[in-house]
Amino acid sequence: MTQAEFIAEVYGVAWASNPDLDEASSFQDILKELQSIKDKALRMDIIVSSFRPEPELPKFDNSQERWQKMAQDRIGNT
Repeated sequence: MTQAEFIAEVYGVAWASNPDLDEASSFQDILKELQSIKDKALRMDIIVSSFRPEPELPKFDNSQERWQKMAQDRIGNT
């Protein structure tokens, strides 16, 4: 990709987000729009991640029977 192609793609991304921008828009206007896109994406990521369920911890069998069996296995069945 050449530098000209890269700049054309950058302008295309900015134009897709803000149709008021055009070929006469300055690099500063384009950068401002790209920063706005980034900020909105970060906010959306925070919003989406707040609705994800918390990971579940593994469930362990802490029943009395399990502990007795473990104790008998360590001591041996005498």
